[in-house]
Amino acid sequence: MKKYEVTTAITGKKLGISEKNIEIYVKYLQSCIIKSQDTVQTTYKTYFDNMKLFFRYLKEHEGNRYILSQDTQKQFTDIWERYCSYCFSKGNSRVTVNKKRTACSTFFDWCLKRRLIKVNPFIYIEKLKITQGDKRRNSYFLTASQIWEINYVMRNNKKFDTQDLLLFNLFLDSGARISEIHGLRLEQLDLEEMLFNNVRLKERYIEPVIFFEETKLLLKKWLKERNEKGIDNEYLFTTTYNKKVNHMSKETIRSRIRAIGKIVGIEDFYPHSIRKSILNITGQQSESVAAALGHHKNVAVTREHYMKKKKLTEMRNTLLQIRNLAGL
Repeated sequence: MKKYEVTTAITGKKLGISEKNIEIYVKYLQSCIIKSQDTVQTTYKTYFDNMKLFFRYLKEHEGNRYILSQDTQKQFTDIWERYCSYCFSKGNSRVTVNKKRTACSTFFDWCLKRRLIKVNPFIYIEKLKITQGDKRRNSYFLTASQIWEINYVMRNNKKFDTQDLLLFNLFLDSGARISEIHGLRLEQLDLEEMLFNNVRLKERYIEPVIFFEETKLLLKKWLKERNEKGIDNEYLFTTTYNKKVNHMSKETIRSRIRAIGKIVGIEDFYPHSIRKSILNITGQQSESVAAALGHHKNVAVTREHYMKKKKLTEMRNTLLQIRNLAGL
């Protein structure tokens, strides 16, 4: 989301939401760009994605309300509670709903400073309490045979396209996060060196995203397909709807990865599972290399969060080997 993209050319009609709501939110985004261009592609892009969903809800389920109208502000607690129930019915977790709250509350803070509202209505609404159970997401560590199976099935099943193969293998080669893969642009691609230059990471570092020969071939194939289809978009991953080419959303990337996980019987497979898989495989040989690939501050982070914990039988066998070497 570059500065020139945050304009009133983004109409509510195109997004399926009220143009009045999108107009005021675009003003907010323009103000955010002035304040902090570094987080436009990360924090504020995520906020924008969350707010689009809320605006769409206001149009489809709340009589196309304008978010800053006096009536909406007066009834906001009830509206937000109904929206939370709607989100839960769609499978959103409490963590996800709290993130939507943060996006909306931050927008209201800006509106308050601009004297567009008298009070941020979220001061009357408590945050959802998050337990460890809410934070917990199943971790999956693919084996080499599962990785081979996924690639084999995708190459021989018309259900999957070149972008599916490219997404999986690029995640696997680079160990990158979804935010980093999602934001890749063609201008960053260096095929000969097999990397994407100047990628902004979660920690705001600027580092390359690497890939290997098989992924290089997939990239060439995808570039050829784009040319044949006349796809003109600065981003690497795209979708086409009503003959219009758009930057592929994070939601679509997650959906594609979930479909890929089902190949090996995993129903709730996430892009982060691929990152964990390759860091785990790498870490079994060299924890320092895995930490470098994951751009972690130290090996302890890699060991604690990205390496599969040994089963009790594996630990016992390792201890037995150590004891034998010690003559015990």
